[in-house]
Amino acid sequence: MRQASTQNAPFSNGQSSIQAFTALFHQRLDALNLIKQLIHITKAVQRHRGMSMGLLGGNALFREDFTRLQRQIAERLNLFISFAARGHQLVPQRDQENLQSAWLTISHDWQEDSVIDNYELHCHLIEQLLALFAALAKQLEQPIAALLASGDEPTQVYATTAIYPNRFKQLEVLHFSTRLMPAVAEQIGRIRALATYTAALGYCDADYASKLRYVIQCTRVNNEKLRHQAKRMEGILEKDSPLLNQLKSYEIKLTFLLNMVEHDVLKDEKLTADSNRLFDLATDIIDMYLNSVDEGTALIERWHHDEIENWILSSS
Repeated sequence: MRQASTQNAPFSNGQSSIQAFTALFHQRLDALNLIKQLIHITKAVQRHRGMSMGLLGGNALFREDFTRLQRQIAERLNLFISFAARGHQLVPQRDQENLQSAWLTISHDWQEDSVIDNYELHCHLIEQLLALFAALAKQLEQPIAALLASGDEPTQVYATTAIYPNRFKQLEVLHFSTRLMPAVAEQIGRIRALATYTAALGYCDADYASKLRYVIQCTRVNNEKLRHQAKRMEGILEKDSPLLNQLKSYEIKLTFLLNMVEHDVLKDEKLTADSNRLFDLATDIIDMYLNSVDEGTALIERWHHDEIENWILSSS
């Protein structure tokens, strides 16, 4: 009788805590996996926008890579939807449907779209992707131990000897990796698309010149914010983010790109700028910025696995 009553007894407080920790741990792993997929989808859609505008401007050299990329984006979206379906309702069904609908609108008979519609439809989809990216990242802002702790948050630090409580250190990395970096990368992506099109076309009319000037201005302002934040991140992360040092050299490349667009694309006369060169230079910079996003996500994931030890220590 005593054995039966033990088996039917409710979980102890310790067992309940373990269950709660385990559920949160796996939910976070699912969120991190979806974040990784989203950033690669975003990178692909940004590249698709630049290539499609280059093609619409008359540069046929993008055709082969573009066709392959279009198939890959469809597969990436299908995979994301499949993972989201089992991911603790992390991505609302409506958002999943909106992503699929937006991509179908872009990819169906894209050759018949006006250039400005092609551009705006891509930008709208990327805004949706980045919004989902930020929403998923928001769920990672507090370490699990902090959510489960009944008292003050433990001040166990991750990875370095810097005096940063878990929550604040995590917030800094998340803000840098999931908001600042993707935002600047997207602005450079818009410059790539507009400059690739106008260079392929051979002239830049007033509407596209206005759009380019605006996004160049936004890029300069936000990249300055990014530069200051990168310095701050170096102090927080010490040796945990080697790509931060590379960002300094890429600031020079970005300045070179912006100056090239201003001098070689934003002019009334016939353009002689090479659309492939503009596309490749911008792509190199964008890839570097998004690699830093991957690095930040990997760091958050590493810290997430450290949560097991942090939780055991804080609850013992």
